[in-house]
Amino acid sequence: MTNIHISIFCPFCQRHTSLTIAPGRCQNSDNHSALAIWDVGDNLNTMWWIGICNYCKEPVLVCNNGDIVYPNPSPSPTDERIPEPIKQDLNEAKICFSIKAYRACAVMARRAMQTACIDKGSKKDKLVDQLQELALNGTITKDLNEWANVVRWVGNDAAHPNKENISKEDAEDILNLAEQFLHVIYVAPAIAKEQRNKRGK
Repeated sequence: MTNIHISIFCPFCQRHTSLTIAPGRCQNSDNHSALAIWDVGDNLNTMWWIGICNYCKEPVLVCNNGDIVYPNPSPSPTDERIPEPIKQDLNEAKICFSIKAYRACAVMARRAMQTACIDKGSKKDKLVDQLQELALNGTITKDLNEWANVVRWVGNDAAHPNKENISKEDAEDILNLAEQFLHVIYVAPAIAKEQRNKRGK
């Protein structure tokens, strides 16, 4: 247990950090420092321990190898080059995923896609038509249109009753697809522009 290595985005300082097992003080062992680990004794080898963020030194409660972490770790940060309203939607999707609200995650990932379509100039009302418009005018490629439609389908299922259930795997896939879509249409062009500007091109 002392060799355990867990990395999370700290819920307090939002940095990517590894956790250190908190030292405890055993009152009945002549005040020597020990590791604060609790064995539940449930025949499942369930152990709880307090992890300390290596940056801000705040504590989190951890089960085993990170099966449960409380408070919930922060989601991975969203690239600053994605426009703010779209980034807010994506961040909300990530927060929903981190607290196991998988339907809400899919709905917010879909919303991020639609916000991006509007930002890119689509005048249509429905997301399916917005994506088609952007594909036809060359703003997005055929592949991007296909990715976005997968996000749209799953987001629609999540938003309406009597549709397919949204599993953790579904939500994670949709979140990743939405973020990759946004990286292609916002982050990659911004990086290319930054590099051109550096070289005076």
